[in-house]
Amino acid sequence: MTSMNTTDPGAEAPVPVPQHVRSLLLALAYGWKPTPVTLGPVEQIRYNGKDFSELAPVVLLQTDRLVATLGGSRFYTRIDDLMRSAQDGELDGVFAGGGTFHGEMILRVAHVTGPHGPFTVEAASWTVLTGEAPSLWIGRIEGAVEINFGGNMVVERIPAGGFRGGHRRHFRLSGTYTYYLVQGGVRGDPVWHLLIDTGAGMPDTEMLGHDFLLLQFVLGCQLRMPELLGVTPDCHTVAAMAGTGARRNLLKRSVPPVPIERSNDEWVDEAWAVIFFERVSVAWANRPKWRAAYWMAFDSYLDAMTLHLDVDYLRLQIALEAFSYWALQHTGQEERVVVKDRTAWKKWVRDNESVIRELASAGFEDSLFNKVMGVYRLSSGRIVPSAFLAYGVKLTSEMVAELGGRDVVVHQGFMAPAGYDGERELRRIALVRTMLVALIAWTVDYRGAINGWEIGHLGYPLEPQDWWSVCDCDRRLARRTFVVEESMVA
Repeated sequence: MTSMNTTDPGAEAPVPVPQHVRSLLLALAYGWKPTPVTLGPVEQIRYNGKDFSELAPVVLLQTDRLVATLGGSRFYTRIDDLMRSAQDGELDGVFAGGGTFHGEMILRVAHVTGPHGPFTVEAASWTVLTGEAPSLWIGRIEGAVEINFGGNMVVERIPAGGFRGGHRRHFRLSGTYTYYLVQGGVRGDPVWHLLIDTGAGMPDTEMLGHDFLLLQFVLGCQLRMPELLGVTPDCHTVAAMAGTGARRNLLKRSVPPVPIERSNDEWVDEAWAVIFFERVSVAWANRPKWRAAYWMAFDSYLDAMTLHLDVDYLRLQIALEAFSYWALQHTGQEERVVVKDRTAWKKWVRDNESVIRELASAGFEDSLFNKVMGVYRLSSGRIVPSAFLAYGVKLTSEMVAELGGRDVVVHQGFMAPAGYDGERELRRIALVRTMLVALIAWTVDYRGAINGWEIGHLGYPLEPQDWWSVCDCDRRLARRTFVVEESMVA
């Protein structure tokens, strides 16, 4: 294992993080939490373009939503206006002491306490600003797992005359924005915060959602971030907005696609998750037509960690085949693998339509003709191997054999209808998972380490070294270190 204290002639010098985030990162790593944004009395409120300021409005933040309550003595004079306002409208307003709020994606418009009580409007997407939007935003992440190695950032306060620990247990990632994933808390009870540096203003909700899904994928765990707080470099909260992560019930299990924390022989010192994140982020930005495929693959991967064997296996097999189809389509090879000339094939079939129909059983003429016409397309059993071949990779015989399990689980609902062996079935699931990760990696030009399907003597996945090779250039990037240090005065 290498660390900041190790002399490695080939290692790059640690990179200091920008000055404007140093205090925030140190504070988060050592237990500080940003205070909630302060909401004052409401001076003006508009819902769906209509002004309801006379209805004694009160605005609160509740968990992951903004809630506006409307009542007061004039409530019944405006009840018809409220009832006619569309639920897909928007909520806007101004606080008496300055600052604004905005809400959309209205979840609920209803009476608080029966048909004669005050009205509430609840928004799922919302912002609160006390002034100009800051460029630094912090969210506490739910679903965190403990990671002591495998990051690429050191954040530590060094006692006077003390020793640098140099543990890379935090993460600095580059996507749509620059992200700093900081781990605090105590052993066995980790607390994660995500610091987002947008460069200017609020993060774009859609792009943040993409990056957050990708973060979950590369770490191999389901996460949620209900709220973001906008902060200044000196740790003052000046804004808030809705967070991201739609899952309500998080699986308390981590299955990372790449080595994190430790292997069966040593602690992992390369930040493989960071490199994978950044490669996919670049592909996402540059290849709009791929986005649906990546979203499907990441979501399926994260939903296939239930330990319900049949469900996990089915989800991964379908995701692998679907992503393979997309990969072939976007590399221009989807419809020219089976026949040399698709146009010529279709013409031949039409020229011989009468002969084909004569050979069909009664009532199945159209079915046979259409099947013959579609023969030029790859069968489902050939899509995955063909996708890998498009990147110059040949699947092992064991992988090809496992692809046959797709038809069994799709048509029968069981991955092992003849009888289950838990250890064997978990290995089969891991094999399909590895193929999905590997194909994603090839499409984004990631050549770092991935986790394989074999389990080592300490219970950690082994890297599939006989089938997957790691590029030295990615290994060097994975050893790059960012550092935030503060020397303590005696």
